[in-house]
Amino acid sequence: IGVIDTLFDERVYFSEWVEFRNMLSEDIPLSSKDYEHGTAVSSIIVDGPSSNPHLDDGCGRFRVRHFGVASGNQFSSFAILRSINEIIAANKDIKVWNLSLGSKLEINPNFISPEAAILDRIQYENDVIFVIAGTNKLSSETKPKAIGAPADSINSLIVNAVDHERRPAKYSRKGPVLSFFTKPDVSYYGGDEKEPMRVCTPVGEAFVKGTSFAAPWIARKLSYLIDVLGLGREVAKALIINSATGWNKQVIDSSIIGHGVVPINIEEVVK
Repeated sequence: IGVIDTLFDERVYFSEWVEFRNMLSEDIPLSSKDYEHGTAVSSIIVDGPSSNPHLDDGCGRFRVRHFGVASGNQFSSFAILRSINEIIAANKDIKVWNLSLGSKLEINPNFISPEAAILDRIQYENDVIFVIAGTNKLSSETKPKAIGAPADSINSLIVNAVDHERRPAKYSRKGPVLSFFTKPDVSYYGGDEKEPMRVCTPVGEAFVKGTSFAAPWIARKLSYLIDVLGLGREVAKALIINSATGWNKQVIDSSIIGHGVVPINIEEVVK
């Protein structure tokens, strides 16, 4: 699985499963904080079920090619997109890409963001699929807030977060995109105050919450369907969405939860 995120710390216990490439300019000063988010995201993809046994999906462990394109909290989305274009072109063997970065600003209701449009084109031209986090609200923000770019990408699989009782997490932002595309596509467990997600960071175990930590679980499932079972990306995406939908009428607002919550075990997605 390809991960496009902040930097990765190669001292963690699972580092031999991760091939890390720093795409940032050497002029950018770095601190230990710049390694936290990216390392945590890759820890879920490689070995998430070990630290979160209740979320054991039966998919095993995954190798990661991790590209550090952003530092800390501030980044330019267009600099990142330029990097993404180069990265995808040079790594044709990877079909599933996890992107847990997004804008604090809301999308425009009348058009797709330039970032999302570029990602849609990249996916179409390279036969890859992005799994993108549905972006978070700050804890101080109480009103509903629309998702941020690039979570309005139509071809990508956009993932929002729910708590362990399958209710939308407090930090979830909402769609739809252009008033008729259901975004996010699906939801998954992203941790909350009561039951945070356990991840590995450069300084050891951490307890986190956010759509950033729901997306990697869906990337694992997609990679299993595409790289292990050999399905095409459209079929794999359709299976994930179908498994979340079920036969019952949605009782929760689809603008926050998408088509539904994806089941934990990969068997339930496949069968």
